[in-house]
Amino acid sequence: MDEPNNLMVITIALLFDQRLDYQQLRATVEDRLLPFERFRQRIVHQRDQKPHWELDPRFMLAAHLHRYGLPGAGGDAELRELLGELISTPLDPTRPLWKFFLIEHYGDGCALVLRIHHCMADGMALIAIFNAFLDQPISDQVTTSLAPASEPASGPFTQAVETISTALRTTEQIVQRGWGWISHPERAISLLGSGAAVLTKLALMGRDADSMLKGELCGLKRAAWSETVALSEIKALGKHLGGTVNDVILTAISGALRRYMAAHGASISPRGLRAVVPVNLLPPGATSNGGNNFGLVYVTLPVCTDDPVERMARLRREMDAIKASPEAYIGYGVISILGNLPADVEQTLLSSLSDMASMVITNVPGPRETNTFMGHPVARAMFWVPESSKLSLGISILSYAGKVQVAVVADANVMPDPEALGAAVDAEFAELFTLL
Repeated sequence: MDEPNNLMVITIALLFDQRLDYQQLRATVEDRLLPFERFRQRIVHQRDQKPHWELDPRFMLAAHLHRYGLPGAGGDAELRELLGELISTPLDPTRPLWKFFLIEHYGDGCALVLRIHHCMADGMALIAIFNAFLDQPISDQVTTSLAPASEPASGPFTQAVETISTALRTTEQIVQRGWGWISHPERAISLLGSGAAVLTKLALMGRDADSMLKGELCGLKRAAWSETVALSEIKALGKHLGGTVNDVILTAISGALRRYMAAHGASISPRGLRAVVPVNLLPPGATSNGGNNFGLVYVTLPVCTDDPVERMARLRREMDAIKASPEAYIGYGVISILGNLPADVEQTLLSSLSDMASMVITNVPGPRETNTFMGHPVARAMFWVPESSKLSLGISILSYAGKVQVAVVADANVMPDPEALGAAVDAEFAELFTLL
């Protein structure tokens, strides 16, 4: 699903207050990641055959580990500039689809950036990767509150990033969980009715409202992020207003988009703006084997609503309806079908699906406690979600060590200043917390 203006590559940054030693980093990557075969495999395209994985006969760690120094003051502005350049750059398709970048001269510390293609892992699979990569294993993984409320039983999952056969087994388990609903007669009629309703909803959804986010893409990316927010405060506000953590965060993001658009003199549709949201399909407590285990749902953000309480109430009603339906599983089926269609048909359908939204928003739970890498505490962690087809904006939410971080990536032609949206997120959270 790569396109010249939108690369399907996830970018993750770990920020440190201390410097990392490059040679030790090289040895650590070799010791902790290279035992996983996928990190030594490339995708091979052969005539009349489906693309497949094979070990890269020319594999060299040096081609995947790079070292940069920030210029000037070496602050957030310089890091944002470099991240935008990295996110805009395709990975070498003839090699394994990942790269590490050690970014030095970032204040008194450094940043470690991983770029990994979405075909290797989704957000939850990346947690499994970092489970092997960081110094302490990540236990007690939680699933995003966007996960469907009704979860059929499923078998156990291992905690390693394994070969493609394991990823396929994971896919099979997801399908079995979907069919597990049908195995219960009391759920069958409800499921069929709900599924038909979801398909009707998608068929009638149509193009999202015109807005400043629907401009022509140039392919050059800009990256930014918000300040961190205490997860405990978000939970307290959600409890106070009768919503979830995710309801609060989406309320803040909706308000931030409203602020940003108003500040730029842009019109705001009374219909709101739709976001396509990846949903984790693994059952609670399960960890990913690698690959992609997500469905897609469409969420309407009430950017037209000024009152944050009303905004959250609208979001809560919509999210409750989505979580009670099989929409995410149907979205997973759509993704699976797309991957098996001819490229031109796939691109046409993908373009139609992207027309139905204005952005992608994803929420991934990270470690609950501060973790370390090479003996150094990870001070902050954030990531930037890839956008598909004609989408211009990606918003990523990551919880880490009791704090929530929102990161923004945007096409420079549509949103040249995503740091202004990050600041608007900060302002919205500050206003929301006055309600406590």
